[in-house]
Amino acid sequence: MSEPEWNSTTTPEEGSIVHVLAEDDFGQYPVPFRILFKDDRWWNAHTGEELEVF
Repeated sequence: MSEPEWNSTTTPEEGSIVHVLAEDDFGQYPVPFRILFKDDRWWNAHTGEELEVF
C-alpha cells in the first residue's frame, strides 16, 4: 500500500497512514513511527495502540 501525500495542519483522510511532526515546549520532532488516522482518532500503525492527543 502506498502512503498518501499529506502535508497539512488539518486531519488526513480516514484510514490514512502518515508520518507526524509533533510539537511541544522544546520544539518540533518527528514521531518515530507511522500513525493511522481512523474513527476520528490517532493510532500507532504498527501496534494498533490508540495515542493520547491533547
